[in-house]
Amino acid sequence: MKMVKNIAIVAFAASFMFGGLSFHLSNVYTSLDGTTAIDQGWGATFDLNENTGLGWDDNLGMLMYFDVPAGVSLRLTTKGANQTGLGLGYTWWTGGAGLKTSISTAYDQVMTSGGDTSEALTMTVGFGF
Repeated sequence: MKMVKNIAIVAFAASFMFGGLSFHLSNVYTSLDGTTAIDQGWGATFDLNENTGLGWDDNLGMLMYFDVPAGVSLRLTTKGANQTGLGLGYTWWTGGAGLKTSISTAYDQVMTSGGDTSEALTMTVGFGF
């Protein structure tokens, strides 16, 4: 009986662990008002529920996002002790049955502790379960 209980606990935990896990590759465009710089990025996100997610992006750092009206997501980011950001994202397309794919765009306003601000436009291709 104890073995059945342990298997049930592991199966229940695994359904939460991998239910909303996704990975992404992105092109990041910065310095939009001057000479535009292009960088590539990657990261992973985990859906906490149908409206909230938590993730990490190598350009923006830790990422928390919330669904707001019209299919837009509000994004809060932090990288290190001196960089925070606020942005909006939109997913243009989703598809797939087993391996779900998506195409998204996000615009983030990034602020540093010195008072400098910059913006980043991100085009993302996501792969999730």
